[in-house]
Amino acid sequence: MTTELGQRIRPIIWWLLKRAHTFDFKYILPIISRLPLTLAYACSAIRGKINAAIGKDWRSVALGHKHIRKQSLEGYGQLPLLVSKAVRSAWTKERFEVEAREEFEAWLIAARRVQELNCNYKTHPGDTSSPVRKKGQVLLTLHFDSFFMGAAFLAKSGEAINFMSSSITHDPRVHSSVQSHFETKYRGIEHYLNGGRVIDMEEGMRSFYRMLERNETLIILGDAPAVSMAPAIEVNFLGRKRRLAAGALRLAQRTGSDLGAYLCMHRGAGKYELVTLPARSADDPQTITQIYDF
Repeated sequence: MTTELGQRIRPIIWWLLKRAHTFDFKYILPIISRLPLTLAYACSAIRGKINAAIGKDWRSVALGHKHIRKQSLEGYGQLPLLVSKAVRSAWTKERFEVEAREEFEAWLIAARRVQELNCNYKTHPGDTSSPVRKKGQVLLTLHFDSFFMGAAFLAKSGEAINFMSSSITHDPRVHSSVQSHFETKYRGIEHYLNGGRVIDMEEGMRSFYRMLERNETLIILGDAPAVSMAPAIEVNFLGRKRRLAAGALRLAQRTGSDLGAYLCMHRGAGKYELVTLPARSADDPQTITQIYDF
């Protein structure tokens, strides 16, 4: 009886969730991004807590089942750390909250409010490389904290900064409001990239080769796992040897570009810290090791 009732109610719950999801991306995020900064970040934090409480994520809504919390818990359980289930649950809650803030930050960028933010720039301790560069560079970062905002801060150097994206957000199962969000996000940041662009990798690699041949910077997310039959690298990352996609390394090597990394962390309302590991030769085997150690 209970199971039958649950099966009848489930479609109604998902219908309501999808409507709320649409309203959230179409109206709530744009409105929050235009509030005074302190209030905007506070509202974004509340939005993140709501998402964490109900397990709302655009991927889950697209597929029709809440898998992100479960997979996050499983992933944290694979880390070589002796932590309790309660700690892993807290990390999972934080995962939703951080993604919610990153979505809000995308609208801050689109609203052209980057100049209102403060960023503390740091170079990774122990780096001795020269800041002078006469070639292209590939910078790796992760799906971590405020990585997208970091691109806008990097562009304050005056150099052309480019970003490799993916067309997965335009999968027909992804709601149109979310597709519109990503389009706004990518076109919004291009205002700050000094002529740089955000281009889907599915469009082909020629554009990325040309960027690097013009001695520009290309940001690539470096935490994508290797897929079967595709080129892979094996690195020590998150406590053990892992096979990751080798596209960034191959692209840097084939264009004679250097390879570096950065991380961008949120430090409070409107405050960030950008830590860079300046680029070195992609042909040096130690470079990729140092990047993932970083």
